[in-house]
Amino acid sequence: MGISPLYSIHQYSEEIYKVVAFKGVRDPENPRVRDKEHEQHYDAKLNEAFCRAKSLVLQYALCNPWDFFFTGTLDKTKFNRYDLDEYQQKLSQFIRDKRKAYGTQVQYLLIPEHHEDGAWHVHGLLSGLPDGVLRRFRRPEPWKLVNSDYLNWPDYQQKFGFCSLGPVKHPVATSFYITKYVSKELSLRGKDVGKHLYFHSRPLKKAEHASNVYFYNPGLDAVCVHDHDFCKTGMVQDASWMFPYQWDGVEAINETPLDPPKPLEPETDFRPSEIDPFFEQMRLGGFG
Repeated sequence: MGISPLYSIHQYSEEIYKVVAFKGVRDPENPRVRDKEHEQHYDAKLNEAFCRAKSLVLQYALCNPWDFFFTGTLDKTKFNRYDLDEYQQKLSQFIRDKRKAYGTQVQYLLIPEHHEDGAWHVHGLLSGLPDGVLRRFRRPEPWKLVNSDYLNWPDYQQKFGFCSLGPVKHPVATSFYITKYVSKELSLRGKDVGKHLYFHSRPLKKAEHASNVYFYNPGLDAVCVHDHDFCKTGMVQDASWMFPYQWDGVEAINETPLDPPKPLEPETDFRPSEIDPFFEQMRLGGFG
């Protein structure tokens, strides 16, 4: 038997936190006790591949600085557009080579997506590319790319195929936007995709566990607006929180009250078209 928290708080940056409210019987006066077997059942459900992948993509997106939203395709005259394994291996080596050539720490977070014909392309985030290796689009390239802030990466284009880079001006909104590409359809492809729900360079930062909260807190409950099978979650910002205690289950809990946090809101002036030239092809829901 062990004492289980009602809430878990994870820090993404100095300003951004995620709150997880675990479902179950809540007693405002006493912490909830849960046996290990039940705890394992909760963990198994919460760690299902799709949910885990989407959560990690958001962590990598919010916890690291990014310069560009990247769209990369494969030219059928250069690569087998249907072999994702080969593309990932070649791309990883390509990035390692460019790190040496550029003298910078090029980082990436990429999510594969199928064309209608089953060929692969990727969307994601890049950082560390020197200005001198990028150029603006020019005619006869597509007018919507020429008449915009999109940039081309000629080294990638020569090696793989068409690409575009949209400067990241709204990091929070862009981070939520990229999670829309983590598809349940991909998570069901098993042997075809498996580990390829996303891929990324190393090292990248992830969210860090900040604290557990053991008593009912209406302020934390209010921000957990996304409902899942075994928990509710919410993202918050600008929370003036401190977590001064460590509780080992022996002494009485003496929790410092938490100020009501402010829900995390993606920048309202964000437009997908500023980073993704193909956003019209996606059916977007709300940020979450």
